[in-house]
Amino acid sequence: MKVLVPSVTGKRVFYAVFFCILLVIVELLWLDYDSLLFSYSEEGHFSHRSLPPLTLKNVTESLRYIPHSTIQTWRERDYLIVFGIPSIDIEARRRRRDLQRTTCWQFPGVARRANDFTGAMLVLYVLARHPSQGYNYSAALEKESDEWHDIITLPMNDVLPTTNKTIGGNGYWGTEAEIGMSRKTYFWYELALRVFPNVNYISKGDDDMFMRVPQFLSDLRLLPRRGTYMGGYYGVWRGKRANPPNVYFMIGYCMTLARDVALQLVSFKPIQRLVHLPYSKEREPEFKAFNMEHEDIMVGRVLLHEINYEPLRLVKVDYCRFFNIRNKSGHYLVTSNSIVIHHLEASDYSDLMRRFGNIKSPVPSKLYLEKHNVSLISCI
Repeated sequence: MKVLVPSVTGKRVFYAVFFCILLVIVELLWLDYDSLLFSYSEEGHFSHRSLPPLTLKNVTESLRYIPHSTIQTWRERDYLIVFGIPSIDIEARRRRRDLQRTTCWQFPGVARRANDFTGAMLVLYVLARHPSQGYNYSAALEKESDEWHDIITLPMNDVLPTTNKTIGGNGYWGTEAEIGMSRKTYFWYELALRVFPNVNYISKGDDDMFMRVPQFLSDLRLLPRRGTYMGGYYGVWRGKRANPPNVYFMIGYCMTLARDVALQLVSFKPIQRLVHLPYSKEREPEFKAFNMEHEDIMVGRVLLHEINYEPLRLVKVDYCRFFNIRNKSGHYLVTSNSIVIHHLEASDYSDLMRRFGNIKSPVPSKLYLEKHNVSLISCI
């Protein structure tokens, strides 16, 4: 029997046709991915066209470690809130992420891979390329991502701290590092608006905090779905010649924005411009003009001082509810009123879980109206 051997020309035609078919398949997959990330909400009031420009390449990099099937599952869920926690691709921070995952993110109501992402609150960790890894992501992070499916990798670089501040402690990481945190915060809100077009609230937290999730969700359900800006309320004095002299804001270890408020934040043109500019000492005054050396003050500056968004409703949480675990003298401050507890040491996570883990049916906190657009979740 004569064996037919394809000619060189035939091989070229075959590979050309095969390559074209492959390109069509890839394009269809990208179109499906694009529609998955950039679609209208069910109500039809929101789309990616409402947001500042963001390339599909950047979105894809942010979701590089999230399987397509997981994103589809997220889209099928009706989350009340998505919670983004900026973190770093180093072992000490990985330890903090694991401490949260194995304690407070085990509460009922938290959507995680182990329960097929079913729950009212989805928690994601928001990272950037770290200099200690050569501005690439580590093998340890890839392994962590494969296990948990909760790692967002933003298209930006992290910066090394320039101070002696430690994890779980008070202080300041250094101006460039703190401006990097403001970038992370902005990009997290921008990404969350795109990936979760129907979620009601978007939060930013810290990896050195503990949350009584059932109580937090119980209180969140009391609030308006539109206009809410919630957290521990604080103010800083900038000097009588500053404009404004005082800036008010919700403290950054747990600040929650209704989705319409988050959209106002990421649509503010000066911040939109600044988050895409590289840091330099010469440019530092531009960043500081909008308080970008503190991510929470930046958010408050935009929402409370720079824009006039009439639906905005402040929900101030009393200091017995959201606070640092110890005062300056080292006194332990946790009580039965505690909801979000900040500046934890590594041993505190399990201690707090033992204390609060068996409370099954929390009583919603009382919400007091201070003014027509200001409410208080108090200690009473």
